[in-house]
Amino acid sequence: MANMSGLLGPGSAASSSEAAASADDWTKALGQILEKVVLPHAESDSCRKLRLFAGEEEFEPWLEHTTEMLQEWAVPDAEKRRCLIESLGGPALDVIRTLKLIDPGVSVKDCLEALEHTFGSVEGPEDSYCKFLNSRQQKGEKASAYIQRLERLL
Repeated sequence: MANMSGLLGPGSAASSSEAAASADDWTKALGQILEKVVLPHAESDSCRKLRLFAGEEEFEPWLEHTTEMLQEWAVPDAEKRRCLIESLGGPALDVIRTLKLIDPGVSVKDCLEALEHTFGSVEGPEDSYCKFLNSRQQKGEKASAYIQRLERLL
C-alpha cells in the first residue's frame, strides 16, 4: 500500500493517506465485482453437477446423488428448487409441475418426496390395486388433492 503513490506515477502529488484511501476503495470495488460475478457463476456451476432424471433411469442412485448435492450447497431453497427442476425431464418434470400448481412455493424436500412416491420402490401390482380400491377421501381433503393421490396410486 505504501508503494501505491509510486504506481500512480512519479509526478503524482497524492499523499500516502490518499493512496491508502484509494487502495481501500479499489479493494471494496473489487470485492463487490467478485460478489456479483463469481458467486452467481459458482452457484450456476453447481446446478450442472446434478444428473438428469426423466423417469426412465434408476431412481435410487439419482435420488442419493441429488440429495447429497442439494445438502452441500449453501444457497437459498428457491435456488436449490430451481436447479432441481432444471435437472428433471419427462414424467419426472410433470410430477413437479403438478406439485407447483398446488403450491408454487413448494420446498425441495416436498419435491423429492413426491418424486420418491412416484418413482421410488416398486410394489407388486396386487398391493397397488388393493391400496387404490381401499383409498378414501380424507376428511377436509380437497377433491383435487384426493384425485392426485389416486393418480399416484394408479
